[in-house]
Amino acid sequence: MDFSSFRDSYAHETKQDNSSRRVQPINLAPLKGAIESDPVRSRVLRVLIEDGTWVTTTDLLRAARRERPIVGAVTIGTILNGMNELVASRLILSRTSPTSGIDWAEWRINPDWLVPTRKLLHMMRRPKFRPSSSEEFPGRSERLLEDST
Repeated sequence: MDFSSFRDSYAHETKQDNSSRRVQPINLAPLKGAIESDPVRSRVLRVLIEDGTWVTTTDLLRAARRERPIVGAVTIGTILNGMNELVASRLILSRTSPTSGIDWAEWRINPDWLVPTRKLLHMMRRPKFRPSSSEEFPGRSERLLEDST
């Protein structure tokens, strides 16, 4: 019996399904504000983007406790679920580990959003240019006064 026609139609359907599955854009701007305001969130997100693989809750707890000594598993889950709510997407994925004796969850950044999230954290690490006073710009205060009169 010849099954080649079935095989060809199946291959054609899966190619269409993969191409039609588009990654929905997400807005990472709210995440930037949350990371800047809380060093624990920043540390947890940095652990998640290091290599992009699954990270245990224990690893995230160790990293978070460097910033704040009293952090528990519930806090980690709340932080990660809160980040998903901020960007209105599944930015951070979770699963439970069947190999561990306890039901600790494992977490990872959605592979589709790993590169943009890394770019966001890299952008946040860059030094910011802020002039300390008007002396760095001679005549600035005089020009401001002239413009208002």
